Amino acid sequence: MSKLINNTDFKEDNSHNQKAYEFINKHLPSTYVDLTINRLVEKGHTAPSKALIRNVKNRTILRNDILLALVEVANENKQAIERINFLIS
Repeated sequence: MSKLINNTDFKEDNSHNQKAYEFINKHLPSTYVDLTINRLVEKGHTAPSKALIRNVKNRTILRNDILLALVEVANENKQAIERINFLIS
């Protein structure tokens, strides 16, 4: 049986994906899974499993449609936080 080696030196060729993951890590709410499923269903996609969404967020799997939905959910969360801060101050 062969041993699989995890390549941690992997350089991602798509810098836009790297920026998307940085944005997600900074602004994604903790309840992102259900919000992402709702976002994908609104767009007409079939509902993916919760595990698939978590795997995309953790960079195990790359699916651009789910990544886009994650970025949109993170952007909505960022705007909501900014609005709350504006109303409080």
